[in-house]
Amino acid sequence: MYKLFTDKPELFECDIKIQGASLKKSKARLVVETQGYSLLFEGSISEDGRCKVPIRKLKGLIDESSKGNIRLEVIAEDTFFTPWSSDFEIEASKKVTVEVITQASKKVIKENKISISNIKNEVTNEVTNEDTSHVVNILKLLIRENISLDNLSLKKVRVNKIIATYIKHKPITEATRKGVIKGVLKELYKK
Repeated sequence: MYKLFTDKPELFECDIKIQGASLKKSKARLVVETQGYSLLFEGSISEDGRCKVPIRKLKGLIDESSKGNIRLEVIAEDTFFTPWSSDFEIEASKKVTVEVITQASKKVIKENKISISNIKNEVTNEVTNEDTSHVVNILKLLIRENISLDNLSLKKVRVNKIIATYIKHKPITEATRKGVIKGVLKELYKK
């Protein structure tokens, strides 16, 4: 099977021997036939019998999924020959393939769906509004990433990145950090 390319020009070459006619007065052409239409590319034959037919880029002329028949036609003085033919298929010399592994579904999280209770600060044994807001914010991020207590160990790298990014933008003191993490785990356990 002969391969034609949509994104690069190529040169069809072959050797031709003609008896009883002059090579100088002979012409060669390549016909590419698909089910709906045909393309014709004119070539030349040198004095030593080398046939060359340039094929331009086929992008826009023929679809990548096309298949059909390709044939060489030679006209030697007043006689027509078809010395070669083959099936062909179209390919692109350069391909980019993308395989989507996962697509996280984005969930809309409403404030009233998350309720936090009984969080105690280890140092003062009182829950501060700041600690509660940290727990709520981290919990929202985890839920958005579809992280639950069931898959926490599988997604621990992602959890660490989420918490590290959160702490970078909203610093949590060392004293309250343990309490915030315990609060997040407690709320994940409830879900």
